[in-house]
Amino acid sequence: MKTALASIAILFVTVSSFGNDGVYLTRGSVIYPTRETKVSLDKEVLSFTVRDKVAHVDILFEFNNPESITRTLLVGFQAPSAGGDVSDSLSNLNQIMNFTIIQDDRILPYELKVSECEDCELKDPEDLYFSQFEQGIFVFLFEITFKPGLNQINHSYSFPASSNVAFNQFYNYILTTGSKWAGGTIKDLTINIDMGVNQYFYISEIFGQAADWSIIGTGRITDDKFNQGDDDSSRMIRTLSGHLQIKVKDFNPTKNIEFGIVSEHSFNIWPIYYEKIRSGEIISIGDMTLSGAYTKKELRLLRNTIYAQHGYAFNSNDLNEYFAQFGWYMPDPNLKMEAIRLTEKESEFLARILVEEKK
Repeated sequence: MKTALASIAILFVTVSSFGNDGVYLTRGSVIYPTRETKVSLDKEVLSFTVRDKVAHVDILFEFNNPESITRTLLVGFQAPSAGGDVSDSLSNLNQIMNFTIIQDDRILPYELKVSECEDCELKDPEDLYFSQFEQGIFVFLFEITFKPGLNQINHSYSFPASSNVAFNQFYNYILTTGSKWAGGTIKDLTINIDMGVNQYFYISEIFGQAADWSIIGTGRITDDKFNQGDDDSSRMIRTLSGHLQIKVKDFNPTKNIEFGIVSEHSFNIWPIYYEKIRSGEIISIGDMTLSGAYTKKELRLLRNTIYAQHGYAFNSNDLNEYFAQFGWYMPDPNLKMEAIRLTEKESEFLARILVEEKK
């Protein structure tokens, strides 16, 4: 019997908007049933930990089977193939790593299938060939047995960052598949995003007015926002340590999650501060290269932007006033200059600035 995949709304990044100047590897997804009207998704705790441009995902699901009998469902997890500026061999390589589903302390077996489209026939991986121009979907297919009442499922996997000419790294999670469970809602959704220490990152605002946003640790949910060519905005999050947490009840997932880092080195970035950067009102450290001629004032701002991004509180009023305009600036009066741990690239950049300042 041919196995078909239920139609699912997927957030595909439009490759044509950037030509091929990007690498779009894959994105994760809520596990979903091929067809279900009774078992509901009562709780999902979705946690992302990003390190070295790899997202490690841990998920706790709680499903409710309202019937008095045990039910076994065929369940899937989808991961679109790599596209953009990638080789055909990479397009045919599943990018999901360490995929694990656990129920009742037992790791569940799965089959890896492929499909040409969201609602196409599932096939074996050797039966389809993908390329950067003809993408497809990898599907992890497995069975879950739901006992009457609440059932807890633990799920984990990892996947690499995507990137393009505009964004240094971004990560997607296909949340809309959560609506495939009975009732079409996730009754209790918690999202944790840990990007590491000293970060300034964005996340799409798809959770509605009732969502509760907070920082667990030290950081700030800024007022800085930008649009990516549609009606949906993304909000900038500043973390010195800790992580972002979003909680929402009775959530109808009609859109998907995207989060990431616009610039690896600079917090003064074009989506937020483009006009001020273009006019010269503020100066960005960009990719930490010096090009062209700079005034002494500009070199001083470049040099101190590095320290400001680490949270240093300046003694100079003009520097404090300049950096106070940025949502990412969180000065720590207890932080000493000698306690700041610079990266190798930051140290090299500061050394080049000092050479120019001495000329």
